[in-house]
This record gives sequence, structure tokens and C-alpha cells, in this order.
Amino acid sequence: MKEVFGKTAKGEMVNAYTISNKSGMSATIIDFGATVIKLLIPDKQKILRDIQLGYDDVKSYEEGSTFFGAIIGRNANRINQGQVTIDGVTYQMDQNDNENNLHSGLIGVDKKMWTAISFNDSSISLICRCDESEQKLPGDVTMTVTYSITEDNEFKITYDAVSTRKTVINMTSHMYLNLNGHYKGSIEDHVLTLNADSYNPVIDSKSIPTEEKASVEGTVFDFRTPKKIGEDINKPEKQLEYVGGYDHNYVINGITGNIRHFATVYSPESGICMDLYSDQTGTQFYSGNFIGEQKGKGNFEYHNRSGMCLEPQYIPNAMNFIPEDDIDSPIFDADEHYHTESIYKFSIK
Repeated sequence: MKEVFGKTAKGEMVNAYTISNKSGMSATIIDFGATVIKLLIPDKQKILRDIQLGYDDVKSYEEGSTFFGAIIGRNANRINQGQVTIDGVTYQMDQNDNENNLHSGLIGVDKKMWTAISFNDSSISLICRCDESEQKLPGDVTMTVTYSITEDNEFKITYDAVSTRKTVINMTSHMYLNLNGHYKGSIEDHVLTLNADSYNPVIDSKSIPTEEKASVEGTVFDFRTPKKIGEDINKPEKQLEYVGGYDHNYVINGITGNIRHFATVYSPESGICMDLYSDQTGTQFYSGNFIGEQKGKGNFEYHNRSGMCLEPQYIPNAMNFIPEDDIDSPIFDADEHYHTESIYKFSIK
């Protein structure tokens, strides 16, 4: 189904596209920011719950700073001081977050119109071009994102991109999920399991990670066995205090480029379980610490920790410490194909 969602401040028409399966699971995506604005999942009583935080109008997505449901690119997460050096040339990006660059700066693709290039009942593909002047990195990058839903209740996101010059490419989805429903308050009772033996500590409250792959063993970051998100989140641990909870990259066990199971999130209240698969190096686990007080869909009030994010991506700031010929580097040559996939599989426990 395709319908008009609204208009941007520039007068551009924004359309909403809904894809679904026979079980009733559906996702609605708008072509502003290729943003997921609704994700309906059947709960243990087969009642559909919208688990994606978001807004009811285009203006809120244009003006919002929390990236609800948006595609992030060309680079996800933070870059130290907003600086990237490629072939001896240093590029200065926008410093829009504690002197760092966050999610590509002031003109990320989350604030641009995308074009739907294919659409059917279960899948949609959208394309967007990022000019090199917009994010102050070399190369014009053409990005394509495909969302699809399978009859096995899998929500798949496939990312493809290519640049005219050597540059950084590291895309992700910034879906904020609450498996009880977007209007249900805290995600601290969600039970989380992460298939990660290590994570990247942050240096300070500016949230730039160190190069260290620190062991989760014996720390509040150990989710290798199921644990409620809120169990340790308020403990007097400096890493948590820096960012107000969890906002750290976990290094996914296994080899980059191979699709592998990484996370399980379960809500005892709704019975909804989500398994996440990715071929990426890591995933940023963000417990929604900076959502703040704001009005979401249906005039429901959102607060800190009303939603959680699991964002598959390269290790943050990797372009500044991982050699570019390494499989874990987000530096891509001109005309080199960037491709990655994420799968969110839903079931009932």
C-alpha cells in the first residue's frame, strides 16, 4: 500500500509505503530518510503491536534529533573531532556532537528525500545520492536500501552503496524498538542476549571508543547469557555514567562478512522475541539514554529508555585506526561495492 504521508518544509511530497506478510506483520517506510515509521508485530495473543518509536508528521521527522527509524549514512556513529584522513588528505566534517561528527553531520541521508525504485506487497527499495559537498567527505555516494518481510516473520534490511572516489561508507538503521509497543514506557525489563565476548569502551562522555576490544567477562557489559537491560544499567560504573547507560559498540563474535546470529531481545509482557542477524563487525547497543521528554505517535509521551537500538555497523571511528586494507575498515575505493545485510526475525516465546 502506498499513501501520502505529508510534505516537507520545501514542499516535497512524502509517501508512506507499507509492506506485509500473511501473518499480519507489516512495516511502513516513508521516502524521507528511508525511515521506518511503523513496525507491527503480533504478540502472544496475536494482537498487533507497533514496536517502532516515531512521529505522526513529516515536520517532526525533519526537526527531530533522535533519528527515529531513519537510515544513517554515509557514516554511522561518531568520528573523533569529525576528521578523516584518506590518502594523506584530512577532511573536516561537521562537529555536531561534543566536537565529534555524529551520523554524518548536519546533512545526513536521514534528512534527505529518497526515491522508491521498486515496490511490491513484501518489499521496497529506495535510492539516494549523497553529494561530496554535503558531508565534506570525498566522492558522490549512491546508496540503495531494500526493506523486505518474509513469511517467516523476518524483517530484512539490505544496504548497497558505491562512491565516485575513495571514501568512508558505513550505513545502518536507527530503529528504536520497544517490544511491548512504542507507547509502553521503559525497555529496562526487556531480556537481552548478545553474542559478543568484547566491546569497545569509550574514552569519556564524548563517546569516542578506544581501540581496545575489552572483555565483557565479569562486567556490566556481559550479556552473553540472558539478562534484563535494567539489571545493571544504573550501577556506579564509569562507562555507564559517561553515556547515561549503554551506548557502546559490541564486537560480534565471528567473521565480518558472514551473516551470523548476534542478539536476542525478549519481552515477557508481550511475548515478542526478536533475533538479530548481521554480517557486520559490530553493533551499537543504545539504551535510549537521550530520547528526552518528547511527544511521539498518537500523542504518547516518550522518555529516556522508551526504546532501544541495535545498530549493525563497523566499529565507530574505525577509519582512524584500522588499516584500510583490513576487512573491518569502512574505507572503500572508488567504484568498490559496499554491501551489508541485517535480519530482524520475530517469534513468540
